Amino acid sequence: MIRPVPEAQREELGVDDAAILRLETDAIKGHTGKVLVVGPDEGGNALDLAELRSRVAERIESIPRLRQRVDIPRRGRPAWVEADEVDLDWHVADAGVAALLDEGGLRALTGALLAQKLDHERPLWRIDVAPMEGGATALIARIHHAMADGVSAIRIASILLFDEHRVDPVHEPPARAQEPQGGRTRGLLKVPGALRRELTPGADSVLDRHIGPQREVARAGFPLERLKAIGHAAGDGVTVNDVILAAVAGGLRDWLGPARIGGDIRAQIPVCLHLRGTGRDEIGNKDSFLNVDLPLHEPDAAVRLRAINAETSERKLDHDAETLYSFFHAVGRFRPLYKGITRITSGPREFALSVSNVPGPREKPLVLGRPLTEFVSFAEPADRHALRVSVISLGGDLAFGLCSDPNAVEGLDALAAAIEVSMDELEEAVR
Repeated sequence: MIRPVPEAQREELGVDDAAILRLETDAIKGHTGKVLVVGPDEGGNALDLAELRSRVAERIESIPRLRQRVDIPRRGRPAWVEADEVDLDWHVADAGVAALLDEGGLRALTGALLAQKLDHERPLWRIDVAPMEGGATALIARIHHAMADGVSAIRIASILLFDEHRVDPVHEPPARAQEPQGGRTRGLLKVPGALRRELTPGADSVLDRHIGPQREVARAGFPLERLKAIGHAAGDGVTVNDVILAAVAGGLRDWLGPARIGGDIRAQIPVCLHLRGTGRDEIGNKDSFLNVDLPLHEPDAAVRLRAINAETSERKLDHDAETLYSFFHAVGRFRPLYKGITRITSGPREFALSVSNVPGPREKPLVLGRPLTEFVSFAEPADRHALRVSVISLGGDLAFGLCSDPNAVEGLDALAAAIEVSMDELEEAVR
């Protein structure tokens, strides 16, 4: 039984974090998933669960948020409060698998865990630990999106688990966004253009499906240098992000087939403002977005890539992500107006799927002297946005994590394979 918390001990959630918490339903769990595969040490010894818990116990003090739970009052904004207890036997848990996992078993376990809600009476994070074939160990981590965005979640993983880590305390984000560069007036002048580019309704999509509580995952992987080479060969200004979007576009085109392509598909690209200017060391959410049309109608892979680059270049030049962040925070002061606008902007005609790209560790780190061999991110789909693609880097590799409700979107394995074929087509097309 949770005791009432005095007002002085409550730290209200920021606007972004509170909005994410309100999205929870029976189908929407609200968390992001990270799968880390840790190899055995040089002697062939697998990661020890007790040793991992001990490390977490040593490091958790530097991340105060991991010792807080959410207090949800009948009225007013939810708040972070100190948890009565942080039970590390629950937060760093044996997944209880009956046999050593292969790749298919890991995917099945990940989907099953992502389908489970975190306990609101505890801090909103958990790591399930499972043994794998060959002496490897899988860490399936869940952290509520109200607590951390993609960049923050990676910082938490780094501080909590990696042998080399940042030791400075983690700072909480300011409640309000900073003004766009150039001041309030100049920022307001940018709003109409940003709204026109980002919020023009698109076509109906086959991904406009209601989702339930189940989850399925799949992955594809590529060397980062391969994407850089494709971008360089395609022309000046073509980025790795553009290549990622073009690979997803080609994969969707092949996976859907001619009968189901319909029109182009609009992708929403989360933009983490922690990586721009101030706020790099913050925990919490500081996300905006760009909406980009993926030209599925175009058969030429190189033309698809350059069309995507033209769209992303225009949006970056005009700082759409920063402008929209400030706009929505200004509107957020007026709750009824904010709810109406966000209902429109989150509709299936505004975007069909989300494709994120978050930088992970530049070098492959060690976890208790054992190499981190695989790092995959899985973001939760949303109702009527039944597919999420999350890209994360580890050393010189990129992992594409796909997540859906299998009752809404079937055949994620086939889509992952189609993205691999699409990357081959891009490579050939830009030679």
